[in-house]
Formats: sequence, C-alpha cells, structure tokens
Amino acid sequence: MTQPTQGANVQALVGTTQGNTYTLERLLFESRNSALFEAKQIRLGSRCAVRLLQIDPGQRKPLLAALSQQAQLHHPALLTAVDTMLLSDDKLLIATPLLTGQDLAQRVAGQGKLSLAEGLSVLRELAGALYALHQRGLCHGGVSARNVYVASFEDVAVDGALGGGKANQRICLLDAGLYLGRGGSASAADDQAALGKLLEETVSDVPPALKAVLSQAQNPSAGKRFASLQALWQAAEASQGRKAAGAQPTALVGALRLPTVDTKGSRWPLLAVAASFLVLAVVIAVVGLSRGPAPSDAPPVVSKTVREPDSVTIQLELSPDTATVTLDGKVTKSPLTLPRSTQAVTLLIEAEGHQSVRSKLVPDRDRSLHISLAPAPGEVSADTGKKRSKSRKK
Repeated sequence: MTQPTQGANVQALVGTTQGNTYTLERLLFESRNSALFEAKQIRLGSRCAVRLLQIDPGQRKPLLAALSQQAQLHHPALLTAVDTMLLSDDKLLIATPLLTGQDLAQRVAGQGKLSLAEGLSVLRELAGALYALHQRGLCHGGVSARNVYVASFEDVAVDGALGGGKANQRICLLDAGLYLGRGGSASAADDQAALGKLLEETVSDVPPALKAVLSQAQNPSAGKRFASLQALWQAAEASQGRKAAGAQPTALVGALRLPTVDTKGSRWPLLAVAASFLVLAVVIAVVGLSRGPAPSDAPPVVSKTVREPDSVTIQLELSPDTATVTLDGKVTKSPLTLPRSTQAVTLLIEAEGHQSVRSKLVPDRDRSLHISLAPAPGEVSADTGKKRSKSRKK
C-alpha cells in the first residue's frame, strides 16, 4: 500500500453505500488502481476495511480464486477477505475486518526498531502465515512493513509480545494475493526473500548467526534459499540455541510408532509392551470370572431330557360296575395299559340290561375316563322295581 493522496474523485465516494451493504466513512489509503476505506456494514453495524479495486476482467478471475482459497485458511496472523462483490462500475469490492493499531512501518518510525525478542516474535508469526499460504499453492507477493500490521485487541489478562504492558497486540499479514490484480507474478521463494529483508530492516542488533540465516533467505539464487518458511524458522531458532518443532501433519496427536523386532536394540521394549497386554488380559479374565454371570430377567429354559415311557395307563370308571370292556376282541379290565400312540383304539363297553357303547380312545397320555351305560328299552332296574312295590303297599 502507498500513502494516501487527495484524489478528488476517490474522496467523493465517502458517505456512499457500495453494493447496498457497506457505507464508506473515511478514506485510508489510495494507490494508482485502488482505494482503501473505513466502512460500516449496514446490516450488522460491524466496522470493516473496504478496498475498491479497478481491475481488468482477465485478472479478476485468478484474484477471486486466490481470495476464495485464502478465506478457507485459519491462521491468527493472516487477515483474509470476508466478502467480495463486483460493483456496477466494474470495480471489485474486497471487505476485510477493520483492525485497530498501526502497521510495522509506523511502529518503527514512532518507537524505533524492534528488539531481538520482538523481531523473533514477528518472524514466527509471519513465517507461519506465509507457510500456510504456500501449503495451499498461494503466495503473498508483497511482504513489506506496510503490509504487516500490529493490531491491538481487548484482553488485559495477558500482555502481548509487543504490548509493553499497555495493550495486547498481535501481528497480522495484510493484502495477500493482491499482486494478481496488477497482473504480477510471485513465488514462495520471493516471499521468503521479502521476509528476510523485512527482518533485517526492522530489527536492531541482529546477532551474526541470525543475520546469516536472513542472508540465506535473500540469496540471489532461489535454489540456495531455504526449502520452506518452516525451514527458515527452524534455522532462526537454531541460531539462538533453541530447537524449533516443525509443523505436524495433524493438529491433534502424532503417529504412535512401536519398535519392530528387526530393529537393533528394540526387542526389550517390544517384549515389555507384549507383557503388559498379557497381564491386562489376565486381570480382565479373573475379574470377569469372579463376578459371575450377569442376572437375566428371561425365564429359565428347561431342557426336556427325560424320555417319555412307551406305555400309558387308562383308568376306567364304569356305570354299572358289572360292565365289561372288550379291546380287539378280548375282554380286559380297568386300568388299561396300552402302548403310547397317536392312533385311536376302539373300546366296547357292555352290561346286561344296558345299551352297549363303542368309545374311541387315543392312548397318548395317562388319563381317567368315566363311562355310564343307559338302560336297555323295556328293562327296569332292580332299584326301580323296589320303589314301585313300596308305592303299591301304601
């Protein structure tokens, strides 16, 4: 970005609402093809920084693609766009959060160069933000003291690295990818060289070891620079006698690696791990056996293992008592013992002076049967004759 100028046409935009969303309240900066305003989002009332960019249609697509990919990144030191829109006059509107603070150039001009501790803090944040961009195949393309912002935030519980006990501050990298709107080109190596130059210019009393690291980052041959911004940061930490941990593939847990049997000197740890699993399995088994089976609400299932007898007993209660029972042409007596079967057998029950009866019976289980014979027609029983003679005597 460049210092603001008094452009009459640009200044006239103050007070207007762009895209029915952003009311421009103050001109912050103006360059040859863009202007940056402090604005207010009319629906939420939030404060924004709105850039109006005059851009050729052929350059618009790659810039919008880069801004879209940046919006998917989440890094505390990378300020990305929150909204874009194409206005009626073919200007491109880019909205970002409005930060409170000053850029690094203003900070150095007002308070002098950074201390070594402050410089390393800035290097750490900017290297992380650029590395996040490079991992997505993106570049910043314009790292300078004007695009590094020392932003204040409201948290008095913790003092920021550059706060000095007065305010909490964080480093933010602005305007990533805007070189695409000018038809320019950039690479990760260019970002690395620009970062090295930025640290040399803004940090006082750079130790020789760290100065050698920054010089390698600015080597005229891109192939002799560091392989990545991560490698640059690790070299800077090593120059101060510290070991920097590189970025991990996952933000949660590193891979768990067990030693193999083929690895020299690694058999004892492997045996110890195996023994631990074995002891754990034994403890689980002992506890499970001591607790016994879990109670069940289901009714117990009784297994019928007793074999049923081959014969059944049929108890006959006959009336009159003098009745006889014939089965298969043979006279038999009660109780009857018959082979167990599901086929019916026929019983013939007879008595003198009574009607005979043929009864079918299925001998599938033990049972009792009561059979009464009716008197034969014309026959009078002895009891009936006695009752009639007594009535005549009276």
